[in-house]
Amino acid sequence: MTRDALRHKFALVILMLPLALTGCLERTDALAPIVTVTSPANGTVRSADNLIISGYAMDDEGIAAIRVDQDDLLAFPIFQNERGKKLVQFGFRPQQIDEGQWESDIVVEDTSGFVTTLRYVLEIDTTPPTLTLSPLQNLGGGRVRVTGTAQDNQMLERISVNDTVLSFAAVQERPFSVDLSSEGLDSISVQVRDQAGNETVQTVTP
Repeated sequence: MTRDALRHKFALVILMLPLALTGCLERTDALAPIVTVTSPANGTVRSADNLIISGYAMDDEGIAAIRVDQDDLLAFPIFQNERGKKLVQFGFRPQQIDEGQWESDIVVEDTSGFVTTLRYVLEIDTTPPTLTLSPLQNLGGGRVRVTGTAQDNQMLERISVNDTVLSFAAVQERPFSVDLSSEGLDSISVQVRDQAGNETVQTVTP
């Protein structure tokens, strides 16, 4: 190769180098944001009392909007300073919740316009469990037996008699029997809770 040809090739490399560097420095955002609900978990059963849905949205460029039923959460004063951040924790209280299935789309948009939609579903249970107690049985020696049956339209989670908590697998109906010392007791409290968090409490006197 002649000296002139070498000069021409070298000049061509020098001219192309800035274009190559520019291509390396430029970055096109091709990733949609990530959205996750941390509580309550998607598809679980919950009561409507004090229900707050919380989670986070994450994007490598920044979060521009988090929409729930067309309302942008980042437009509310509590979240105004979160717009544009790469990680945004959010929470909201659903409106007009009735018993049954509740659904909502959580739509997250990043600063590049990419959108991720999360379909979020809860089973709303507003019906408390029922509790049927039998008359206290005096066992003698300062002890009594508490017996009864708890029922729920979904699933029972917990039965407690004073400080005694019964262990059992989730069921819709659970008979129980607990022996207690009645010495010094003014009352006996029986509490039943279902998986949604609804509670029923009854008190009996020894």
